Amino acid sequence: MPTKDELEKEGWRVASITGGEHLRRTLEMYEELGIETYLQEITPEECGGCTECYKAGETIYRIYTKSGDGEPKAEERD
Repeated sequence: MPTKDELEKEGWRVASITGGEHLRRTLEMYEELGIETYLQEITPEECGGCTECYKAGETIYRIYTKSGDGEPKAEERD
């Protein structure tokens, strides 16, 4: 599994950490916008913040996005 640094070097940016129904809705939104996505399964400890929902057994994913041309958008370059 590629590391966060490796993915960022390829132009991917962390967009969200989520799971369950929210994950599905988020991926549908990105698809409608024509944004590429890459999912990386993570543990509750990697999330930070409150993870009680995830301890119930829901799989958590880090969502990475990349614009269709492979270049980060202007607001992502800063």
